[in-house]
Amino acid sequence: MPNAPFPHVYQATLEGNMLLAGTRTPVLTGAPSQFGGTDDVWSPEQLLVAAALTCLKTTFDAYARHAGISVIDWRGTGTGVLVKGHAGPFFDSIDLDVEVVTGSGEEGRAQALLAKAARDCIISRALSAPVHVKSKVSPASDRAAS
Repeated sequence: MPNAPFPHVYQATLEGNMLLAGTRTPVLTGAPSQFGGTDDVWSPEQLLVAAALTCLKTTFDAYARHAGISVIDWRGTGTGVLVKGHAGPFFDSIDLDVEVVTGSGEEGRAQALLAKAARDCIISRALSAPVHVKSKVSPASDRAAS
């Protein structure tokens, strides 16, 4: 399916603590426990870190698909560090730690595309906090040996 012409418009609605967007599965949101909320719901802080991680993956997936690289597995963890500044709390950094398993012989190309995806991710580019990506790309044959 080709990309839709620009501009793209994205919309979400918040009803109470339920985040809604079209026919997508609703997401229960609220303040994190650090701000008097609960760990049972998605906080805005977690959604931001998750958006950076998901954007990296979807950008990489598009590049890998275009390059004909087979991605066998993808696992990633995002960590955002919120610090207190003079104007209030802010994200000091967001670290994305990613492991990608590809077809044998595709590791170098996949690593290069992952670096390109990290530079091109729409969400990371929209943030004032630096986003750092640490990655490991290995062939599927290494996974079988583990």
